[in-house]
Amino acid sequence: MKIRRSMAALIVTLLVAGCGSDGGSDAPATESTTTVATTSLPTTTVVSDLEATDASALATMVVEGLRYHATGAPFADKAGLVDVVAPSEGDGPWPTVVVFHGNPKRTSKTWHRFDAQLLAEQGRVVFVANWGHGITSASDTTSEQDLWRLANQQVACAVVYAHANTAEFGGDPSHITLYGYSAGGNQVLMAGFGDFDPLGNCSADGPAVAVQALVTVDADWVLGGGWGQEAANPESFYLKTPWRYLDGSQDLPIHIAVVEDPTGYYLSVEPDPSTSWVSERHTDIDLVTDLQQRGYLSDGKLYLNESNEYAYEILTELGYNANWVVMTGSHHDSWSDEGRAIVIETVLNAEG
Repeated sequence: MKIRRSMAALIVTLLVAGCGSDGGSDAPATESTTTVATTSLPTTTVVSDLEATDASALATMVVEGLRYHATGAPFADKAGLVDVVAPSEGDGPWPTVVVFHGNPKRTSKTWHRFDAQLLAEQGRVVFVANWGHGITSASDTTSEQDLWRLANQQVACAVVYAHANTAEFGGDPSHITLYGYSAGGNQVLMAGFGDFDPLGNCSADGPAVAVQALVTVDADWVLGGGWGQEAANPESFYLKTPWRYLDGSQDLPIHIAVVEDPTGYYLSVEPDPSTSWVSERHTDIDLVTDLQQRGYLSDGKLYLNESNEYAYEILTELGYNANWVVMTGSHHDSWSDEGRAIVIETVLNAEG
């Protein structure tokens, strides 16, 4: 489905709607709500009508707080919740988008509420899931590798849940795009490539879901996608490397979006790259030499946008259907209105 309005019109809409340039908000939605009990979905939900951001957009609704997996250690209570934003008018079935937020220590599903509304207005059923909450504080009893696998399984559960329930909202389970920001982008790559089994307490049954497209925004392809610098634990870093899970599905569209301003998001690879954490980051390739030969370490630093560009080069050389887009005027923590509009258009057209 092509975007229903031009890029310029979408940018104007973002400005009028007061999105600002902070990349989103973690504040709860302020629309009036009505509590209703659902019959086919396993929870009590809060349903709200969302006011369209412009006259040409579809009317939409949000269903808050669906539980996609049971709670219990090491998950916090809010960890297993997902919001659904969907068209409340028009003809479906609509393609489905499953969204994963960034670092769970800093944000949650409400960070992407405005993105989800814009996508739903263009004819998408959008599931925005919490992930990682509680996992990051459990490392005193669980190994880093096991925590990472647990997060992968949680994200796989959210995708399975969306696949099983999207038809309830007019969505098409045969057209699913995964969209993730920052650490959530790394999780999207793991879900797309890794074939992880969903959690045992997942609210939906079924194996890992085959998706139709992946969209990452300032994700972490090389630096680990984790919650800290595990330089002393190269096995943990290695586990988190998305390209380890490439399965030869070269036809799967992979859209890599990066911010224009990478300031502050880098790791130093000096004074001695041969003994740096990057050198230990992989056990099967000489990553430092490859990065140096491609010109990425000329100043002794590896920036987050360079990590993404390097991944794009590797994917295209391997014959994958990779695409590259720059979010104009945006920083990792603050997206411009134009940068956000570029992401929305990329997600809308991700399947090609």
